[in-house]
Amino acid sequence: MNNQNGVMDTEEQVIDLRVYLKILRKRRMLITLVTVLSVITSGILSFFVLPPVYESKTLLLITQATDKQQTVSGQGDLNSLVNSMSRIPVMTMNTYVGELKSEAVMQRVKNKLQLSSSPGSQIKATVAKDSNLVEVTVSNNDPQLAADIANTLSSEFLELISEKNQEQMERSVKFMQDQRGVTEKELEKATEELKSFDSQPRGVTFLQQELTAKSQDLNKYQSELTRAEVELQQLEAAKARLEESLITTPQVISVQKYDQTQGKVVASEEINPAYTSLVEKLNDKSAALAEKEAQVAGTRGVRMTLNVQIDQLQAELTGKKTMQDRLMSEAKRLDDTRKLLADKSTQTQIARSIDLGNTSVVVMSPAMASSSPVKPKKSMNMAIALILGLMASVALALVLEFLDNTIKTPEDVAQHLDLPVLGLIPRADSRSRTYYGSS
Repeated sequence: MNNQNGVMDTEEQVIDLRVYLKILRKRRMLITLVTVLSVITSGILSFFVLPPVYESKTLLLITQATDKQQTVSGQGDLNSLVNSMSRIPVMTMNTYVGELKSEAVMQRVKNKLQLSSSPGSQIKATVAKDSNLVEVTVSNNDPQLAADIANTLSSEFLELISEKNQEQMERSVKFMQDQRGVTEKELEKATEELKSFDSQPRGVTFLQQELTAKSQDLNKYQSELTRAEVELQQLEAAKARLEESLITTPQVISVQKYDQTQGKVVASEEINPAYTSLVEKLNDKSAALAEKEAQVAGTRGVRMTLNVQIDQLQAELTGKKTMQDRLMSEAKRLDDTRKLLADKSTQTQIARSIDLGNTSVVVMSPAMASSSPVKPKKSMNMAIALILGLMASVALALVLEFLDNTIKTPEDVAQHLDLPVLGLIPRADSRSRTYYGSS
């Protein structure tokens, strides 16, 4: 059953294809006429109506280009800022193409060649892949004018870049000169403040010298105190030994003396000389000890006074040294800034004299007037017209056929009425009518 359906579908497709071929054969005159008219119309437009368009190309080499746009660091670094302002601008390839097609360049070309309108719509600029080459293509009905526009565009673009560089460098020079003047005034003020600070009665140098002298005195009194404390300990030890000896030594002693009055030897008591000697030595040691104690106490007092004075001097010196360092640092910073601005100003003035247009962009190939137009492409237009005319005529034939519901052939009867054809009436002409009339 499936095989029968498949055979029937194939037969229907063959029948449909035959129907379409029959329609195309039936409408062949219409198809031919429309196709020929399309080709003739395209030929007339291409050869006689459409103006010829000529192209001229010039090739530019970009010698100073970067992969991405350079930016200034946002950290407020003065050196980076000054370097960025004194640097010759380096643009990306896309930036060069944008500048090349800008309205400013178009207006310069228009004014230079005295054109009635801007040539922007006639210009196409592209970057060659993986290179620093920019291809500029100019289309125009006049081949010489197309070449003139291309060459003028290149020269005006180079001149515009140089002018922009001059303007930027002039702004940079003015900025750095103004900043240099401000910095010099600030440096003069900072220098005067530093001189005034150093000329104060108790300046950093005076305090340092006084602190050095106090430190030396402190060291000297510390040495004297150490020596006096050792001597004091020695005196205390000697006094202690004398006191021990005095305790064990009797104050009086018994002696035998001959009494002349009595005429005999009698016993008597006398002060012990050793005891007396020990008392004298003890008194001497006590006096020396008291003197040494007074010396130690006095030295300690002087040392404490020196320590207090040194602490006060150090605090005062630290504050003034901090102030002096701040003033010196500010003066040094301003002096470095002044030198940097002076150096960069000189460099910028040198850069200002450079013709950036001729150094960053080089015309590798100037435009030449073309001898043959690129548009219209006559053969291609006629071929396209042939294809489009054939397609349109076939579509028109099919539409007319499907819209025609009249019956003209026995096949139309069977197709539209679904009735069998029983007979045909032949077409009668003049000869057949004469024949039948004579009989």
